[in-house]
Amino acid sequence: MSNVIAVVNPKGGSGKTTTTLNVAAGLLRYSEITSSVLVIDMDPHGCSTSTLLGKVEGNAPSRSIFDVLRRAITPHDGITNTVFAENIDIIPSSPHLESMAKTQIFDRLKKVTEALASSYGWILIDTPPNLGVLTQNSLVAAGYVLVPSPINGLSVGTMRLLKDTLDAVQNSSNDLLQMLGILVTMKDARTKLNEKLVKEVTDIFGEDAIFKTHITTNTKLEEAPAEFQSIYSYDSSCVGATVYRDFLKKELLNRLGELEKKRTELIEARY
Repeated sequence: MSNVIAVVNPKGGSGKTTTTLNVAAGLLRYSEITSSVLVIDMDPHGCSTSTLLGKVEGNAPSRSIFDVLRRAITPHDGITNTVFAENIDIIPSSPHLESMAKTQIFDRLKKVTEALASSYGWILIDTPPNLGVLTQNSLVAAGYVLVPSPINGLSVGTMRLLKDTLDAVQNSSNDLLQMLGILVTMKDARTKLNEKLVKEVTDIFGEDAIFKTHITTNTKLEEAPAEFQSIYSYDSSCVGATVYRDFLKKELLNRLGELEKKRTELIEARY
């Protein structure tokens, strides 16, 4: 089974880190694989790192994914425990990742996830808000892509660029990469999605690309990271916890099961 999910959107402010953290915690709570989750923070800004390590400011972690990628330490030596109540580990980000973003090395992260896959039930990769080398490393390393995104006029052009990048990676470096779907984030619960924009997105990615569960704007979702907690630990009965729980239990886990079967068929067809 492939257990590596890249959380990707080249547009900033789309809810990637919030989704990464709450899906990671939710997989431990609601999937059958409840042993452990690893988050790899590939964003030089390190929002996942700050939240999971419980510090907004301060010195950068002494061990980071940058050290692992440049082979100064082993993948296992890069792992750090987190303050989350759930059993989540992290390989922290580092501002020095910016230097790797200037290279043309696209397969370094794949070697890391291959070394760690058997140690974790799930590996989630939080990516930077662009489609550069760091994001492409994440796509080469992943089995699945989850795209958190508001559905608005600004997001559609970004979706086209993302689809082109996914196709390029599938055709050159990772033919087993599969699109999990688009998770609508930051939706106003009082309004419906713009049908024209929904059609444009489904024309790009396919009829079932957009998950039916939408993450609506919710104060608790904004407060939880500041308290260094998942939404389930912070307030398990709030709207934010409910919609992420519904997303996981009613859609994401089912979609993962379906795609895993397809992945197995693709692998078997090779032999």
